[in-house]
Amino acid sequence: MRTYETTFIINPQADDTQLDRQVTDILDLIKANGGEIKCENRIGTRRMAYAINGLAQGYYTQLFYEAPQEALPVLDRHFKLEEPYIRFMTVLFEGPVPTLEEINRPPVERDEDKPRGDDRHRSGRRDERDDRGRSDNRPVARPVETPAEKPDP
Repeated sequence: MRTYETTFIINPQADDTQLDRQVTDILDLIKANGGEIKCENRIGTRRMAYAINGLAQGYYTQLFYEAPQEALPVLDRHFKLEEPYIRFMTVLFEGPVPTLEEINRPPVERDEDKPRGDDRHRSGRRDERDDRGRSDNRPVARPVETPAEKPDP
């Protein structure tokens, strides 16, 4: 079985019991189709980047699970048919499944091991743009002097 990550947004205008039931429905659907939940992250109500169907906020939930590939169409169909689900996305997850503590760790702690102020990109190559210098340090173009033509003897 493969590991998947599904993130979905629910309409936040429902009460807590309805939100809990909608998340539990997704968990039960994954388990009923042979899946196993590895990590569940109920992020909570957050402001969305743009309004969807007149809603400016949504209740976010993130799931990491192992499931057979046949479970994905069933899950997608459930998201599309049920009205409270505003958006959803399922991706194939590669690598070790993070724990809830790792997901919720502040970004400052995650970046402790990375050196700051380094002129290298993530690929490890030096940034060539830094070697070009500033525009006021560019060499001045000078016209090429041509020798004067000599008359034929």
